[in-house]
Amino acid sequence: MPDQKQYSQTTAFLRIGLIGDPVAHSYSPRIQQAALDELNIPARYELWQTPAEHLIERVRSLCDPACLGANVTIPHKQAVLPFLDMVDPLATRIGAVNTIVHHNGYLQGYNTDAPGLLLALYEHGLGELQADGHVLLRDYTAVLLGAGGAARGAAFALIDAHVSRLIIVNRHLERAQQLAAELQQNYDGPIFTLSDPTFLIPHPSSIIINATSLGMHEDVSPLPAEVLARFNGDTFVYDMIYNPTQTHLLCQARTINLRTANGLSMLLHQGALAFTLWTGQPAPIEAMRNTLFSA
Repeated sequence: MPDQKQYSQTTAFLRIGLIGDPVAHSYSPRIQQAALDELNIPARYELWQTPAEHLIERVRSLCDPACLGANVTIPHKQAVLPFLDMVDPLATRIGAVNTIVHHNGYLQGYNTDAPGLLLALYEHGLGELQADGHVLLRDYTAVLLGAGGAARGAAFALIDAHVSRLIIVNRHLERAQQLAAELQQNYDGPIFTLSDPTFLIPHPSSIIINATSLGMHEDVSPLPAEVLARFNGDTFVYDMIYNPTQTHLLCQARTINLRTANGLSMLLHQGALAFTLWTGQPAPIEAMRNTLFSA
């Protein structure tokens, strides 16, 4: 983490931005600008629409002395890795960076999605928060829907939180198996892979996490209603999608009285972690939360 930065009243405006394609839909500017303003940091958070052919030019621009860094979103989280001077071990394991910090002339890559997910789950009453800020999910079974980029971050977060078992459900079984093989190098618990969710066997204290895009653009669910209905009443359903705020999966779960949450809480916590990396200061998370949930 960079040292706490001091900003004088005469400092010209600093810049932070979101690199992706597209970026117009993002809620990040509202929460990050609220945090910057709350701490009187003279910086603006901007949207930097960046097609793939301009990515290296955009990353190089982060070396400007007035730039604190950037967030990175789809489709560039993997592609930026070769352009960075240093990549955090967690981001290296996941194979994706969502936060770049410009520090002393170097570009450093981090992944705050993984710890952001765990903090979001803890906020919803799951797991134990350790003194070092790490969340443990012992005795929970995690059912992860998807094996793509978002799912990779979630999967590494879940094994780091010591879930008792992990079940990866993905329509392409080979992709799920490849992810499981990578995870098994750092985890001695059982990992199961499925391509057909109808074969899911429910376990007590389950956490179902949707890390696919199903439900973002169409009123569909990644999990059949009859499968969801098999799960115990203590099951928690988390959809990483936050726009729309109520996906078909969450509506299905609420209908059978399961606890649910959308991805806004993950967005909040990963954003707070990124803010601290850029500024060296604790994020004013309540100011960020109020802005995010009042919009």
